[in-house]
Amino acid sequence: MNVVEQIYAKNPTRSEFGHSRSRKPAGFIEGVRCASSRGFPGIICEFKRSSPSGFTNSKNTEIVDYFSKLKSERIAAFSVLTEPEYFHGRYEDITSIQDFKIPVLDKDFISTTGMIDNAYNAGADAVLIILDFLGKDRSYELAKYAVSRGLDVLMEFHDLVHLRDLEITGNVTFGYNRRNLRNLKMEPNEEKVKQFMEKEDFPMILESGITPDYLRKNDVSTFEGLLIGASFLENDGILEAIGNLHPS
Repeated sequence: MNVVEQIYAKNPTRSEFGHSRSRKPAGFIEGVRCASSRGFPGIICEFKRSSPSGFTNSKNTEIVDYFSKLKSERIAAFSVLTEPEYFHGRYEDITSIQDFKIPVLDKDFISTTGMIDNAYNAGADAVLIILDFLGKDRSYELAKYAVSRGLDVLMEFHDLVHLRDLEITGNVTFGYNRRNLRNLKMEPNEEKVKQFMEKEDFPMILESGITPDYLRKNDVSTFEGLLIGASFLENDGILEAIGNLHPS
């Protein structure tokens, strides 16, 4: 099994997070769309400690301090990795940033309703569901359950075969991951995704490998949102590059 398949296989052993959330769910999708309606993609800023793709967070290790510095920087939503073994995440990270009152995505490899309950209890406003590993039927089953709990859903895919599985439905938005999670390599094909979006009038979020250089060389205006992790965490000039996207 590859790394992500191993993560899914271990999900049944994940502990229950019984914390009581401190506020009602906020609108993750609404936050991103509100930003995109002003003429540029909504920015989703991600926190993670490490990744099996080789990333290690060595510059911004304290999540509250990190998001405190960024909360006023045109950020539409936060994303937090909560997978414990390979990403060294924890649900307490979501709980610790509730006072920012910015929508939070639980970025995890969700495959059970119990994990959605954990995300809800931690204070998440949205959850990630990955079509490439769960398939259409299971993905939409879990999405329906998440929505019943008041959460939004970011349904992600990399394999373009899943373009045929996308259905516009309330409280669910979609993301194209430029990284192939089966081998953890960047295998981008966003031009075909953009063609689909334009033809079908279908909003979507772009994920993975979004750097200042990428933003200088690529038109991202078609996308409703950009999910950015490593560039923010490494302080590589991404804020200036994002600023250049904004209309004058």
